[in-house]
Amino acid sequence: MKPITREEALNLVREANTLTRDDISVLQKVRLRELVAHARKNSTLYREKYKDLPENPALEDLPVMTKQELTSNMQKLVCDSEFSEEELQAYIADLDNLGIPFMGKYSVSTTSGTTGEPLRMLRDSRHVAINGSILQVRLFESPQFKDFPGMMDKYVRFASVLAGGGFHAAFMAFEGRRKMLEAEGITGNMLLLEIDDPVAEMVRKLNEFQPEVITGYPSVMYILAGEQKEGRLKISPKAILCSAEQLTDEMRIVIEHELGCPVGNVFCSTEGGEVAILCSHGHMHLNTDWIIVEPIDKEGNPVPAGEMSAAMLVTNLTNGVQPIIRYRVDDSVIVHEQHCACGLPFPYVEILGRTDDLPEFSCANGFVRFSPIVFSSAVMDIPGISVYQFVQTGQESLTVRIGYLDGAIPEKVDREIHDAVSNVFSQNKLDHISFSIVRGAPVRAKKGKKMRSYLKTF
Repeated sequence: MKPITREEALNLVREANTLTRDDISVLQKVRLRELVAHARKNSTLYREKYKDLPENPALEDLPVMTKQELTSNMQKLVCDSEFSEEELQAYIADLDNLGIPFMGKYSVSTTSGTTGEPLRMLRDSRHVAINGSILQVRLFESPQFKDFPGMMDKYVRFASVLAGGGFHAAFMAFEGRRKMLEAEGITGNMLLLEIDDPVAEMVRKLNEFQPEVITGYPSVMYILAGEQKEGRLKISPKAILCSAEQLTDEMRIVIEHELGCPVGNVFCSTEGGEVAILCSHGHMHLNTDWIIVEPIDKEGNPVPAGEMSAAMLVTNLTNGVQPIIRYRVDDSVIVHEQHCACGLPFPYVEILGRTDDLPEFSCANGFVRFSPIVFSSAVMDIPGISVYQFVQTGQESLTVRIGYLDGAIPEKVDREIHDAVSNVFSQNKLDHISFSIVRGAPVRAKKGKKMRSYLKTF
């Protein structure tokens, strides 16, 4: 697909903010047609999938893509004749490659998730320019941050709570910014907090660092807001930026009140990029000029606006090297077509698929609260896991339900899981917590139909 400069991307994103819904619909169709033609010409996989379709098929005529197709057909999928999956694997295996473009031109992100084989994603300069412009225009320059126009200035003190290491997208973004600043001789302005750091340690580091911007999971920001309320955390940030989990209105209000600054939120994914961004009126607007979201039921049928979906299909109109077209994502959403008072022309969405209970365990001094991401992060890269779910059955007990990949040795997987989770408890002085492993499928929450990665049953 045609390369695009950052300046061109910024202009296109700003222009779209002034368009009508009808204008954006037309723009979507044009960009989809260009993407499909490009995929047919340059991807063996798409050429095979679309061989019986007309020259300009409608969106609903395009077959759905699954994660299994994406992970098992990488060589046929990628739109670069010089691409080698074997070379990609070698690149990912060497952490010294962090920050170095793959093949000299592509950024790489990986994620393990809960469905087995890791997802590997190439992103070309077009994807990077457009998604970076979406963030700049619709998040950093949004009305809620009008009093902090220099949010992304290179001298701003920036702290992030992440699952560190590897080629995970958020960590890659942090490392990219850090290395860029270092190249300019700017050091000491970036603080990385590991998601599994004890809360007391996070508080100590943040008090010492005094960040102006904090990024991370909503559940962690909520915990930090509680620490600020109780007087242990003493910081005065100018902005909180959340992603990767559902940020409820209740959580956002508490975080804003206790930490004394506006909260931004991004619904993003490795496959889709920046799918939706929080506006000044508290709505998550879909970036429909560059992303197509189709809510579906469990049978794959379209779900009308205003109704909860079982999943959604995502089409990323920005990435030419690894096209994502009607890719199934198992997040429940409700799309709202009503116009928002903020003035943006895009529909907004409620994302319901990433809600987890907050783990809380009793200890000698009262209790220790975690983000559920702590436990997911501890096990997500352990080989042999097909699916997992943590179930807290009491204030001093935790179980993980595990499904294994074919060929895995369950005893070996169990040992690694036990060591990883025990290490989390040990770091937080919770060695008395009872932890057990159960071989079996995840269970559903009592309320609702969504399968959660962390579930409380008491």
